Amino acid sequence: MRAHRNVDGGFWVAAVDPLAAEQALTGTIPVDRVRAAAVLSDGASRLVDRFGLVTWRQLLDLLDHDGPAELIRQVREAERSDPNGSRWTRGKIFDDATAIYGRIT
Repeated sequence: MRAHRNVDGGFWVAAVDPLAAEQALTGTIPVDRVRAAAVLSDGASRLVDRFGLVTWRQLLDLLDHDGPAELIRQVREAERSDPNGSRWTRGKIFDDATAIYGRIT
């Protein structure tokens, strides 16, 4: 994994190299269309982007209905179901998982 960290075609980790932030994907949306916002660590987003167990829409619905604690519970359940990383290859069995969600009214 080290050979793919913070290189073109790999993945970017700002904790290793703060210049990785320059690789962030950004965009804009009119503020009147924003109804909620989520901030997720890569450990919390595993349910979608590593495990493929839910879609991004389903993850946002989960956060809206059940909150961050339930998202993290489901991530941990998936991690525990594959302790050897045979179903989902990954660098570490349990990753940090942080999620923040807020509705904008």
